[in-house]
Amino acid sequence: MLNTRTVLKDNDLYLVGDAQYVVAQGESGLYRRDTRVLSRYEWRLDGQPPQPLLQQERAPFWLHEQAANANVGYTMKVGLRRDLTLSATELRDTLQVTRYRGQGPHELKLYLGADYLDMFEVRGWPGGLGTRAVKAQATAQGVTFAYAAGDGLRSRTVVQASLPATWDGEALVWTLPDAHTQLQVSVFPLQDDETPTPGDPAALLAEYRALTERLRAQVRLPDPADQQVLERSVADLRSLSFQTDHGAFPAAGLPWFVAPFGRDSMLMALMVHRHLPELARTVARYLAAHQGVRHDPVTLEQPGKILHELRVGELTRLGHTPHRPYYATADATPLFVWLVGELAQADPALAHDLRPHWEAALSWCLHDGDPDGDGFLEYTPDPNGITNAVWKDSGDSTFTEDGVDVSGHVAVIEVQGYAYAAYRAAASMYRQLGEPGAAEAWDARALALQAAFQRAFWWPERGTYVHGLNGDKQPLRVLVSNAAHTLCTGIIAPPYAAQVAASALGPELWSGWGIRTLGTGERRYNPVSYHNGSVWPHDTALAALGMARCGLHAQAQQVARALFDAARAAPDHRLSELFAGFPREAHTPPVPYPAACHPQGWDAAIPLALWPLLAGSADAVPQPPEAVASP
Repeated sequence: MLNTRTVLKDNDLYLVGDAQYVVAQGESGLYRRDTRVLSRYEWRLDGQPPQPLLQQERAPFWLHEQAANANVGYTMKVGLRRDLTLSATELRDTLQVTRYRGQGPHELKLYLGADYLDMFEVRGWPGGLGTRAVKAQATAQGVTFAYAAGDGLRSRTVVQASLPATWDGEALVWTLPDAHTQLQVSVFPLQDDETPTPGDPAALLAEYRALTERLRAQVRLPDPADQQVLERSVADLRSLSFQTDHGAFPAAGLPWFVAPFGRDSMLMALMVHRHLPELARTVARYLAAHQGVRHDPVTLEQPGKILHELRVGELTRLGHTPHRPYYATADATPLFVWLVGELAQADPALAHDLRPHWEAALSWCLHDGDPDGDGFLEYTPDPNGITNAVWKDSGDSTFTEDGVDVSGHVAVIEVQGYAYAAYRAAASMYRQLGEPGAAEAWDARALALQAAFQRAFWWPERGTYVHGLNGDKQPLRVLVSNAAHTLCTGIIAPPYAAQVAASALGPELWSGWGIRTLGTGERRYNPVSYHNGSVWPHDTALAALGMARCGLHAQAQQVARALFDAARAAPDHRLSELFAGFPREAHTPPVPYPAACHPQGWDAAIPLALWPLLAGSADAVPQPPEAVASP
């Protein structure tokens, strides 16, 4: 079944519905801070759902809809014009109901329910808290749902209507006797002492239009369809962001990853930091503030380690999940040092401000991050948590050429590249701080890692690099996309880069839309798997940036063109988290992956990162005269 889920979002409030934005079953709902504050939101006109005639997404937070009575045919009796908007504080639904035929009143109902489930429970987390004791209280303006969590946090969902309604225990009910009726419903999700605060959809729309205007003033691609993809990218980056104490932080993806992530957010920041420096600085400062300081076997926190994921739902607050935060990743920590180093080139003060944090991260790389002391960064598969603590984190993604899952201390290729980039960044920052001795030491460490990497990971028979080293130090001779991804880090010496690019663009890995995660000749290849044959656009985009870095501009442009084409083939002009690895066919879009996030943070960053390649620039990430936008 194709994914028909739809999402509206602003800040940390988001609505997940079906294709008609109905919240009635499954994972749909209105969510705030990892909690489902409405589990039902469903209109009925004379007992039937209205039939949509036209739906337009005017912005990532705004749905405009024309609808009519069910089974309209040639006998439309009632028409509905609907504008559904969502701001950081309010879900607002404005309806204009017009009677065209017939006599007598019509009955309009809005079915409502609130279960206050933790997002993890909605998605099937084992051992949840069960049914909540939710109170529904009719009010003069509508109805209020209330729930007190196990840790004492008080939540309310206040529903207010502009016309008086009757609450029948399941729905707000209106009788509409007039030929024309206008009705507004507002939903305010509140915690503790918060009070209803109306949003400002007009101001939000003006903000999005200003983003587009600033982008157009600085970037005009020759093809209008490519420009549309780029403008969607900037709008999605704004939509994905949510406010923190350190600024607007980009969510990893909608609808289930509106939370701080380490790896995901830093890869986004690295792709767009020259265009959106404030977003990238927020990522660095937020993650520094939540850096590990002690050893915790449950959350996998370690001194200097950068978090993987932080959640604030009831399950986490009560200690039922380790996401408080959870540190189960091997790659976020070197990525942090690399990101700070990149930002420090334009903002040298950042190297000084965050020095304790990037030095602690470097210490982690040399100690806890290298448990067997061989100089490579490693992880140990966790049977009770994330099996593979890297971006291909599914349990079956990393295996030997004989198809056996990895074990022991596993070193995968791109993490070594991140470490190399981190060490180079450290050397650069020490030079900025006036410490040439320390800079030389980290440059030497980077060169030593590069030499060891070349000896251990090079796969001459295939002209590329192995996926990694198993716990027994045997190479994982499996053809994967990771080697091409690693080009962007600089660890692959120029003489080998062209061979890696040729492998990535060969028939086993290149689908025509992007680079397959696994070669077609490998044991576990499946074009509709999550990590074993699908195409992940961010993985492919990083390869394109790496090719450009290595001077392989024709290859980089080929890859960038394919990704823009994939976005152009989508009805909403955006890339999905991943799509199937079937070969590209004329007049056929990429085959979607049903459960993909849409939009997704990595992929929202891609057009902004790659547009210079389409524009014919020799530099894949040039410094613009000023920031393109500030989501």
